[in-house]
Amino acid sequence: MSNDRDQSSQAGSGRATIFLRRLRHKITSTKVRAPIVWWRHIGLKSEDIILGSYPRSGSTWLRFTLFEILTGKPSSFGDVNSAFRGLKDHRQGWHLLPGGGRFIGTHEPYRPSYRKAVYLVRDVRDVVLSEFAFEQNLGIGRQTLDEYLQDFVGGRKRHGAWHKHVQSWLDSPLAVNGDLLVIRYEDLRQDTVETFMRIADFLGMSKDRSTIERAIYNNSLKKMREKEDRLYQQDNYAAVPSRPVKSIQPGGRFIRSGKMGGWQEKLSREQLQVIEQHCGDVLLRLQYPVIAIGSGANLAPNATAVSQIG
Repeated sequence: MSNDRDQSSQAGSGRATIFLRRLRHKITSTKVRAPIVWWRHIGLKSEDIILGSYPRSGSTWLRFTLFEILTGKPSSFGDVNSAFRGLKDHRQGWHLLPGGGRFIGTHEPYRPSYRKAVYLVRDVRDVVLSEFAFEQNLGIGRQTLDEYLQDFVGGRKRHGAWHKHVQSWLDSPLAVNGDLLVIRYEDLRQDTVETFMRIADFLGMSKDRSTIERAIYNNSLKKMREKEDRLYQQDNYAAVPSRPVKSIQPGGRFIRSGKMGGWQEKLSREQLQVIEQHCGDVLLRLQYPVIAIGSGANLAPNATAVSQIG
């Protein structure tokens, strides 16, 4: 009888958690966020450098590896999230950059208060699959990928439409004056050492190749997943800033495979058309292939924008 009551209590608690997650997700996907976002941007310094990205573009892996490159210390969720803060608590970030600057992460579109930034971009078709799986793991969002896609391309997500998000950065004053470094996730995965060396140089903290190679080795997919597992098991889990939320799905993880090109196996022709009809021009601008019929594949890459990458 006692076990039945305990199981019933746990089930009720789980349902309440999912309800609250869904409610928060729904509310924060509306314009009610505007004053909160405005407030979070107060206090940025000219020495700060922003890490911009659309969600699920690989910024966690970049931050973990860069933390070890810059500090020489082993990375963990506690240390990395304490050092490299997001906008909501950027005032507590570590002053690791030249002139006492901080490396501050954001998923927001470009804003004039940013003075210098690294922008990490990933093929939107992989972003769609990763973000949809992420929401499913948390028990929030749409039930089917087709429903999710309509929200995604229509800009009814917390950070707006992917193509408009990317354009806001590529067309920003930072891109014109040389204060924006655009990094494709795929290049970060395929030419990892050289790409991290470019990032370190851009931050004004050049490092030798051996330091960067060691940091990359220490943050492989296997090691990142081990760090996630340790995070959930540690006694002070609740005290870790910006900690990943545990999945409600068996085997669900915050650190996923980071696979490149998985969309080629998982997205239908119709789903590709929906995505590329809205994002095709930006994909081509970033030198990604556009393949779906009727998706604007006749568009030519913008030479000026392409030259900004890397």
